[in-house]
Amino acid sequence: MIKNLIWDFDGSLFDTYPLMVEIFQSALVEFGHTASREQILFLMKDTLGKAVEHYLELGVGEGFYRLFLLREEAADPSLQPPFPYARRICLKVRDRGGKNLIITHRSRSTVMKLLYHHDMASLFSEIITKESGYRRKPDPEAFVAAIASHRLIAEETLSIGDRDLDILAARAAGTRTCFFSQNGFSPSIPVDLIIHGLEELESFMDGDGSSK
Repeated sequence: MIKNLIWDFDGSLFDTYPLMVEIFQSALVEFGHTASREQILFLMKDTLGKAVEHYLELGVGEGFYRLFLLREEAADPSLQPPFPYARRICLKVRDRGGKNLIITHRSRSTVMKLLYHHDMASLFSEIITKESGYRRKPDPEAFVAAIASHRLIAEETLSIGDRDLDILAARAAGTRTCFFSQNGFSPSIPVDLIIHGLEELESFMDGDGSSK
């Protein structure tokens, strides 16, 4: 049975990609380059760094990324909501004696801004961000450290992510894995559970928490 959840943040716990893509696109336009939102999302779903690198290689000035970061930092948190059912699932896990954790490459300041705005900060036992100093996913270092720190049983812990790198890191740390499939993106590696909305995760958690 699953008792604990380890969440990726963007695209798994919070529906942030639409606004991130919009801000990224507007920053490119300011520097004289156009790109479709579909192309930007495709690149971001690899990593934000890969998306930035792609446009720098096309000759877009480095200032576009600084502009993106400034606008993202100032973005209205009400336009970056948690996915439906996210808060309810986290409450259930906590109320049942389990733990919710976040492992993300995002900055701590932006993560906490969104969590506090949406009244979710108290639901997490640990929030690991880029400032925490762990190697980036798909390296499992952050997962291994979190499991040890909170004395979690890996087999009773499910990690939720929307990219292969989330799954690779979680699987290497021994947890079970859940891929949140959206916008036509699917895992290219084995995964324990595939969902298309968090209501499916809630149903899974309310069952016996085992894959069929």
